Amino acid sequence: MRRAAVIVAGGSGIRMGGEVPKQYLELAGKPLIVHALEKFLQFDPRMEVVVVMASSRREYWDAISDKYQLLSGITLATGGASRYDSVKSGLNHVEEGMVVGIHDAVRPLVSLRTLERSYSAAVRWGSGVPVIELDDSVRMVDTQGGSVGMDRTKLRRVQTPQVFQSGLIKQAYNQYTDPAYTDDASVYESQFGEVKLVEGNRENIKITTPADLKLATALIQSVG
Repeated sequence: MRRAAVIVAGGSGIRMGGEVPKQYLELAGKPLIVHALEKFLQFDPRMEVVVVMASSRREYWDAISDKYQLLSGITLATGGASRYDSVKSGLNHVEEGMVVGIHDAVRPLVSLRTLERSYSAAVRWGSGVPVIELDDSVRMVDTQGGSVGMDRTKLRRVQTPQVFQSGLIKQAYNQYTDPAYTDDASVYESQFGEVKLVEGNRENIKITTPADLKLATALIQSVG
């Protein structure tokens, strides 16, 4: 099956403490979003890529588009009021009969092995969602301020790309579902049941704070 990717780049820079959207902040001399795009195109040079962004942030994309040749063949889609709306907008540009990964632009350190596992699982089972085990103990809190310990061996931290056969995930997004869903696996699950989990990579962190960016810098230097 032909591969596609929807890269969600609608975030702001609020938690970073600056005005520049976090996906355009530099990591090792390149914007975060460029790192992410390079990984997908390294994995499959024929990958059809859609980047979803707010129209008000288009100036940042335009500023880097001439510098990086790989951006020239990418389709742009306009983001919505929520991540749910933005993904749905991006999927409108993806044909049926493909396998499509939905990825956060601020996860620049996804590995090629994670991409291979996720896409291969989606071809075979309809979905492929990378996860990692938890190291810390966890507790679930209630509305009264209490909490209860949970068995961390039964929990997983979910990453992206979350990969699906395009016809299935498009159908799921076109059904009435709750826009409050925070990830695509939940949307898929609401229509088709269990998702297939695969092993992610620990370096594949989501960069939302200055501390995350410092960690990503250390990680990329350690493998560079």
